[in-house]
Amino acid sequence: MENRRAVQSNPSFESCGFKIVGYYPSWEPYKVDKIRYDKLTHIIYAFAIPTADGTLLPLQNAAVAEYIINNAHSRGVKVLLSIGGWSYKDVPLEPTFMEATDTPEKIVCFGEAIIAMAKEYGFDGVDMDWEHPRDNAVSRQRYEGLMAYLCKRLREEGMLFTTAVLGGVSPQGEIYRDTAAQTDTVLDCVDWINVMAYDGGEGDLSQFSTYELAVNSTWLWRDVRKVPAHKIVLGVPFYGRPNGIPYADILKADPEAYLRDETIIDGTQIYYNGMLTMWRKAVWALDNVGGIMIWELSQDTLDFRKSLLDMIYNTILIYPPC
Repeated sequence: MENRRAVQSNPSFESCGFKIVGYYPSWEPYKVDKIRYDKLTHIIYAFAIPTADGTLLPLQNAAVAEYIINNAHSRGVKVLLSIGGWSYKDVPLEPTFMEATDTPEKIVCFGEAIIAMAKEYGFDGVDMDWEHPRDNAVSRQRYEGLMAYLCKRLREEGMLFTTAVLGGVSPQGEIYRDTAAQTDTVLDCVDWINVMAYDGGEGDLSQFSTYELAVNSTWLWRDVRKVPAHKIVLGVPFYGRPNGIPYADILKADPEAYLRDETIIDGTQIYYNGMLTMWRKAVWALDNVGGIMIWELSQDTLDFRKSLLDMIYNTILIYPPC
C-alpha cells in the first residue's frame, strides 16, 4: 500500500542545502531500530534487485523498509529505494542491467517496474546503483536511456532521483575510463550523485578510502565533469578492508581503533576510516560539496563517543554550512 506523503526535510542541515545520506541494507533487519534518524536528512534502502527481463524481484524484508519509511517520515527524513548494487547472491549485476535495457520497450518496462515499487511502499525517490555502466557505446546508450526515462517519469511523480557513481580516480590521480559512462545527460537530470569515494587504491588496501581519494573524487566530478557542488554527495565507508569488516566489529576487537586508520585483528592488517579521518572528510565536504553519504548505517558503533555518524553530525554542528 502506498504510504508516501508530503515530508518536511530535516531542517537542521538541508535548509542550508547540506545532506547526510545513509544507506541501510535490506539484509540487516535486526539493527533497524538503531537508526539515528535525528542525524540524517535521507536514508537509502538497498537494494531492489533487477531481473534480465526488465522487472524487479520482490523487495527483500519489505516490512523493514516500511518500518524505516514510517519512522523516517515522522522525523522529517526522506527515504529512497536503491536499485541494483554490485551483485546478487555473489553474481555481478552489471550483465543483468544490460539485458534489462537491451530494447527501448524493456527500458520502459524496467523503468515502470522501478517506479511502481517505489510508489507501492511510499519511498520518496529512487537511487540508481548500476555498478557500473561501461565506457562503450552500447553500455552508455542503455544506461543513459534508462536514466533519461526515469528522470522524466520521476519528475512527473514528484520524486527524487539520485545515482551512485565511482570515486573515479586512482591514487596517482588518473581518471578511470568508465566514469565517462556517466554522461552529461545523466549528470544533468539527477538531483545529486552519491560518490563512492571508497574501495579505491587499485589493490593497495591502505589506499581504499583515504582523505586524498575524497579530495581527488571531488576534483573529478566538480572540476572536470562540472557537476555543481551542491549536487555532489561525498561517500564515506563505515567498514574496513579486507572483507568489509564493520567499524563496530573493528572496535570490538580493538577498542582504541577509533584513534587510527589501521589495526591488526587476528593477524590481519585492517584499513578503515577512524574518527580523525572522518572529521577531515566532513570538513572537506562542508567546504566543497553538498553532503556526505554513508555506506552503511548498520556498521557504526552504538558508542556515541566513538561513532562515525556522531563525528560527522557534530562536525556539521560546529561548522554549520550556513
